[in-house]
Amino acid sequence: MNRIKVLLLSLCFFHFSFPKDHSFHPDFGLEWCYFVGHIQAESGNRYGYELSFFRLKFSDGEDWNPEVFPVHFAISDLSKKRHQTAQTIKRNLGGMAGYEDNRIFSGEFEMQILSKDRFRIQANPKSKEIALSLELEGNGKILSHGKDGVSIKSKRNPNIFSYYYSYPRLKTKGRLSFLGKEEIIVSGDSWMDHEWSEKTSKQVPTLAKGQSGWDWICLMDDKGGDYVFFRFRESPTASPEIFGTYRDPKGNVTYWSEPKTIQMEPIGHPWKSKETKIAYPLQWRIKYPGGEWNVVPIFNEQEFDGSVSTQTIYWEGAVEAKDPNQKKSAKGYLELKGYQKSKAWWEF
Repeated sequence: MNRIKVLLLSLCFFHFSFPKDHSFHPDFGLEWCYFVGHIQAESGNRYGYELSFFRLKFSDGEDWNPEVFPVHFAISDLSKKRHQTAQTIKRNLGGMAGYEDNRIFSGEFEMQILSKDRFRIQANPKSKEIALSLELEGNGKILSHGKDGVSIKSKRNPNIFSYYYSYPRLKTKGRLSFLGKEEIIVSGDSWMDHEWSEKTSKQVPTLAKGQSGWDWICLMDDKGGDYVFFRFRESPTASPEIFGTYRDPKGNVTYWSEPKTIQMEPIGHPWKSKETKIAYPLQWRIKYPGGEWNVVPIFNEQEFDGSVSTQTIYWEGAVEAKDPNQKKSAKGYLELKGYQKSKAWWEF
């Protein structure tokens, strides 16, 4: 019996339980829960946003188990092609950060879990350049990845896995502030992703090792289909492993995990950040059984420099996609991690 089968058998009794599993999980060492979305203001302006809550638990036994809670926050003005970010990192000391059954918070950032299908997210960083308060409501259709939500990231190394679900198409309303302009958000679609892993945190978490990298994209098409594509690299020299999840408009879910089932390749010339000098492949061609996506960013300058919180620099931004064969389009978010030079400290 190979290692993957042993791992899956050991996890076969796991099942998600909502709304409880929307919050953080104290028995695990590494976790993140984040929201991204395309939203429309009353003024007609279009925005994209990212609000990511991280949790890392260090441990050398039962006597010392500190937790840290970084947050990454960004708003992209899609109409004027401008991008602003904010971030923090707090400890679970003095009420500065933490989590309960119905909320996650760190500094000026909070996620409220109102029910299985409703959330309120708030971000009011001290810089005052960007802020938001959004109400999100789902249709009850949470999307699990992998068998029973156990998402294997590498068939070559089955120790690299997470418990992983998404909540696409969260209807979004509220308000935001961007460089002094107050906006009323009247409509939009948000996407929630939540992953946790590393049952023990006595060593550096596998998914957080600085050598790893990935290219992740979520897409919501105009026919009602939802997609996740994930291109994982265990190290800069390792060949990528590609996985995918598709839920059709009727609710049927397909998992793609066998080699060469999906082709996910960058096209065109990489874009190089003026600030960090890192080059990112921002245009992609994705071929999957029955279709093809050509993915492009709405604009290039959507890099996130998380040096002062997670020490990670990555690209995460709003994208659009077209399927030339089926004549359909999609909107979503793309994340590119692992293009900076490795650091001595671990990275998310």
